[in-house]
Amino acid sequence: MSDRQSDNQSDKRDGPRRSGIVTVIVFTALRIGLFLGVWLLLQIITPLRGLWALVVAIILSGVISAFALNRQRSAMGEVVGRFFGGINDRIDAASRAEDDSDEQGQDQSGGERDTVGNDESAGGDESGDEPGSDGPRGNHA
Repeated sequence: MSDRQSDNQSDKRDGPRRSGIVTVIVFTALRIGLFLGVWLLLQIITPLRGLWALVVAIILSGVISAFALNRQRSAMGEVVGRFFGGINDRIDAASRAEDDSDEQGQDQSGGERDTVGNDESAGGDESGDEPGSDGPRGNHA
């Protein structure tokens, strides 16, 4: 297989992932650029400096981006939703596989398995000092 064919196949597999990363990077770059533009404009035309200029620039760029970057924000939201949806799907699949293996283990053992690993004592203390016991082992009189 030539290098060109393998590159085309890897592009097909990485296509949605790569376009998702590009979408997030583009939105982030536009958001940062908008903030810096508003901050620079505030520095040029207003007497605001320092922390106040940063706060006003964050607020103004946030309001502007709510309208100007709406399309990019919704595209990025879809990418992020698919990413976390995939994680949730893998968690659900692993949980179902674990439940299926537990059910198979119960079917093979002929009943409900002891989750602690001991047949009689969950606490591991076999001295017979527990309330309701007949005393030490071997002393049944």
